[in-house]
Amino acid sequence: MSERGNDTAVKGAAPDMTERKDGHEVMERLTKPESTNPANKYKNLLLNIGLFALNTVATKLIAFLLVPLYTYYMTSGEFGVTDMSTTVISLVMPLATLSISEATMRFALNDEEHNKSYITVGFMMVSLSCLIVLCCLPLLKLQIFGGLDHYQWFFFISYITNAFQMLLNNVARAVNEIKIIPVASVVTALSTGLCAWLFIGVVHGGVVGYFWSMIIGNALGILFYLFGARLYRFVSFITFARIKANLQVMLRYSLPLIPNALFWWAGTSINRFFITSMLGIAASGLFAVGTKIPTLLNLVCGIFQQAWTLSAFQEYKRTDISLFFTKIYRIFQSGMVLASSGIILIAPWIAGFMLQKEFYTAWTLVPALLVAFYFNTQNAFYGTVYTSSMHTTTLFTTTICGALTIVAGTYFLIPPMGLMGACVAMALGNFIVLVLRMIFAKRLIVVQVHWVTVLPSVLLMISQAVVMTMQPASYMLWSAVIFVVIVIIQAVDLTPTAKELYARIRRGRPQQA
Repeated sequence: MSERGNDTAVKGAAPDMTERKDGHEVMERLTKPESTNPANKYKNLLLNIGLFALNTVATKLIAFLLVPLYTYYMTSGEFGVTDMSTTVISLVMPLATLSISEATMRFALNDEEHNKSYITVGFMMVSLSCLIVLCCLPLLKLQIFGGLDHYQWFFFISYITNAFQMLLNNVARAVNEIKIIPVASVVTALSTGLCAWLFIGVVHGGVVGYFWSMIIGNALGILFYLFGARLYRFVSFITFARIKANLQVMLRYSLPLIPNALFWWAGTSINRFFITSMLGIAASGLFAVGTKIPTLLNLVCGIFQQAWTLSAFQEYKRTDISLFFTKIYRIFQSGMVLASSGIILIAPWIAGFMLQKEFYTAWTLVPALLVAFYFNTQNAFYGTVYTSSMHTTTLFTTTICGALTIVAGTYFLIPPMGLMGACVAMALGNFIVLVLRMIFAKRLIVVQVHWVTVLPSVLLMISQAVVMTMQPASYMLWSAVIFVVIVIIQAVDLTPTAKELYARIRRGRPQQA
């Protein structure tokens, strides 16, 4: 345990509630400016990226490597059920928990003196969410869930472990126990992988084996959070008045995140219900496995995004925040477009390893899905503009437009285009969200986008996706040429910024960003 963690535990008791009746004093503490060495923010971001890299690689890479196991031993229908479980949990969690995990991290991170009370409220709300989900289990009998009701108790336990895993991950960040995150993630990922091999590959447990592997993996991760970092110390008895006061300011932050999470879910997952009802659970399984290759992009993005969110929260109070966001976005965008184009190019070879038997045909969905995932990574970056500034309501107004586009697009495009229609609808919806977030973000932070290189690169990437999907003569050669051109454009654009940031980090002297 770090010294800071020990100090935090000692100072956990909050002052008398008469000092913060309506939460205004809390908000003042969270927005009070601080002074810092401007060069340190880049070092902190790199440190955070390093710490979260192992976390993301452990979780995403193991999940990625498990796909061949799933596609070899499970049918498309069985895989569709497991994907439906993940889809429903991602829908239920923000609704049942009121997105309290995000609020717990945000307030406990910037208010160390009272972090115990915020964390305790977080545990109480997540526990209450488990009772809510228990009462709603009969709804799984509805046909749109594709037979998930046959595994409702496995689903319920899986929800519990997922909800507390997410809460404890945020608590660890808030109390500066970041080092435990990659440890818990490695334990979760490895145990999940071993259990999946045992229960699915050896025992041939199918869907039941999948649930057991997920439950055991998450449960072991929770134990490492609780006892490895002793996070249980931050749960204590607090009065009802204190619960009420904390909950007031926490919900003021988290409630706008609920519709945002709901419509984000609609934009990324509701197509499963359209596909299941219009084409069957087997088609939903094919679509789900098609999204697994684009998770390589999420692997790259996730490493950055977890660290970036933390750094954005810490640095938002600084006077040079717009320039900081601009420089980081320039590097981030370049990395994402290069990764997207590269994965599009090698998608057939990756599919040959990952997608076994009847699943291999799903690789033709990958290029269009990568375009959709690219736009989603950009949305995630711009989302930090709103969360770090605590203007979370704006997230809802942008996300709802994209979600409605995806819902309408999926409904109208599946009949003429099949599964490809769902991919195109997802790309269009994510693009609309990005445009709106870019426009509205200017009110808070001005992020300068170098359109002269960004726009050609994105258009070339979309053209590459079309070429790989349509597969004209010499399509692999054309795809490779497009990738090389994108690399050249990004190298020319990024070199000056990379050199400047590298020099600044090495010098470590205070200077204007």
